Amino acid sequence: MLTDLDGTFLNPVGKINQANLDALELLYKHGIARAVCTGRTLDSSREVVPRNLPFDYLIFSSGAGICEFGNEKILCRHELSNSDILLLSDYFREKQIDFSVHFPIPNNHFFYWFSGPVKSPDLISRLHWLKEFAIEGNDELINKLESATQLLAIVKDEQLYMLEELRNSFRHLSFIRATSPLNQGYIWIEVFPKDVSKGKGAEWLCNYLSIPWENTVSLGNDYNDIHMLEWTATSYIMDNSPEELKARFKTTLSNADDGFAVAIKQWLGKLEARSSKLEARSRPCEAFLLQGEGG
Repeated sequence: MLTDLDGTFLNPVGKINQANLDALELLYKHGIARAVCTGRTLDSSREVVPRNLPFDYLIFSSGAGICEFGNEKILCRHELSNSDILLLSDYFREKQIDFSVHFPIPNNHFFYWFSGPVKSPDLISRLHWLKEFAIEGNDELINKLESATQLLAIVKDEQLYMLEELRNSFRHLSFIRATSPLNQGYIWIEVFPKDVSKGKGAEWLCNYLSIPWENTVSLGNDYNDIHMLEWTATSYIMDNSPEELKARFKTTLSNADDGFAVAIKQWLGKLEARSSKLEARSRPCEAFLLQGEGG
């Protein structure tokens, strides 16, 4: 099981409803591995999901890093090269848009920031809330930066065309769209190495744990969840999601109405029904069929 945090597992005020915690315990009783899959950094994730929560794994920074949930042992990480950092920085500065360059994992909550002629409300908010991690960037600093986890560009809704422009110009990289959590009318474009997305992170973790694809489920609410939702066998989108995403994936209740818990119970019910059906079919030659099902 893989779940996004903000707008999905967390309620509208960023807290955790008891029903969702109960659903995690129910997953444990069924022997289901439980993973957070978030765009937040490792450091930022700990602000809302402390180590004592009943999760098993944490996929953070949209799949750039994966760790064990309790002890934060890093299992997988990805980085951009200095040459990519410089190319992308030149592009964003030429477009005169705000962006940040994030340090390598596990310190990617630290970042260099650059602004256009006028700082966007999003950048102003980020510099206010993350001031202890933010360093104003310049050529000397990024030239010395051997690698980075990601770049994050802030664009207005009407500048979304840049997303396809970037994908066509830098085909060896991964570009992920996310709705700004800070201000309406703004979009974040996150840039990662090619094999980074929530979907790729989900695939890596399931391969690492030898979990069959048909036993996977994910829950999300925003554009940066699309790759994860497309990859898993079963996918749920929250009712508080954009309408175009609700048209593509099975919808559960909103994050204010325990949509996570409702979806998990529904999915477990389908798993149990499928298991019962397989068990009934296996009775004439039970040993052979169970071996063939592979778990």
